[in-house]
Amino acid sequence: MPSFSYEGLNAQGQPTSGTLICNSISEAKTQLQSRHIFITKLYEGDAAAEAAVRVELPKRRRKVKHEKVVDFLRQMSTLTQAKLPLVRSLGALLEQEDDPAFKEILQAIRDKVQAGSTLADALADHPQCFSNLAVSMVRAGETGGVLEQSLLRLADFTEDEHETVSNVKAAMVYPVVLSCIMGLAVAALMIFAIPRFKAIYKDFNAELPTITQALIDISDFLVVYWWLVLALIFLAVAMVKKWLETRQAKVMMDKLKFRLPFLGPLTKAISIARFSRTFGTLVEGGIPILSALNISKDTAGNVIIEEALDNVAKNVKEGERIAKPLRASGVFPPVVIHMISVGEESGRLGQMLGRIAESYEKQTKRALKAATSTLEPLIIVCLAGVVTLIILAMLLPMLDMNMMMQ
Repeated sequence: MPSFSYEGLNAQGQPTSGTLICNSISEAKTQLQSRHIFITKLYEGDAAAEAAVRVELPKRRRKVKHEKVVDFLRQMSTLTQAKLPLVRSLGALLEQEDDPAFKEILQAIRDKVQAGSTLADALADHPQCFSNLAVSMVRAGETGGVLEQSLLRLADFTEDEHETVSNVKAAMVYPVVLSCIMGLAVAALMIFAIPRFKAIYKDFNAELPTITQALIDISDFLVVYWWLVLALIFLAVAMVKKWLETRQAKVMMDKLKFRLPFLGPLTKAISIARFSRTFGTLVEGGIPILSALNISKDTAGNVIIEEALDNVAKNVKEGERIAKPLRASGVFPPVVIHMISVGEESGRLGQMLGRIAESYEKQTKRALKAATSTLEPLIIVCLAGVVTLIILAMLLPMLDMNMMMQ
């Protein structure tokens, strides 16, 4: 008789794992559900063998369009609602798929489900398309018999999340382009324009103003050692990038983000919106509160909020409600805490979190609009100021000579 290894959360929300001897994976699921264990992993064989397989057979990660994943989730929800078996539903979607990368993934998912695995376990093999949140939502839907609803909620969440991220990226494109143009314009002036002025002033036999001489010296250095400057820039970027990967740097930068005039409110709004949307979706999908907190804290995108949610999870594990430790963290606004408290008291926590997410997503859009409308003219003014300063510095000797001749 085969053995099955499992990992999950017990009725108290504590991690648990072990091995079962059963005839099939379905029987193992039934036994675990009867023990009130929320399954996070279930596979045939022991944990060591599973780890060995993962090491020996690493999955190839091909980029799949976001729209493909959303369409898959929506269509799976429709087919599941129509009471089609999972294998048949996956086969239908596989047959109509035209993207080779995603078709290969669907083939692997269908084969694993056909072999007796759950859909959640099959999706977990492809983290490039399906996150921990997606796997947990699908697993909860399978456990509670509401898979079609979980898939539909997951599709809506994935689409909303992608839209928010796209809005942030789109808003930052123009300021980044302007900054690059500014850098190129200054570099062009320093390398090509200033040497021409230098040739003119060489015959004057007069002492140049300090600012003019400084610009000429910088220009001479850039013309000769431009390769060294580029190398230093690349080296500095690489070092900063490596430093930013450290925990200390992340904490420092995330604290700084909260304090900046325009970026602070925007960063907090994005983090709260993502956390609320993720947490609310998980709670609505039937995921236990503690497990939902542990999953959603990683989606906030801010170390400060993640640490606050870590403390919240510890307090919830000891029997406290969510609102009290959230208030103690000092990170979340009072209105968010009050709405979560009302949601806990009324049994509508998921709905309240959804409303918080909607509110802060709107706030994010307003903050993005305000930030970009301020950054764009600011960058233009800086560019004009720097260029004007360079031009005036190079024309200053001529103005001094005209005044002397008069």
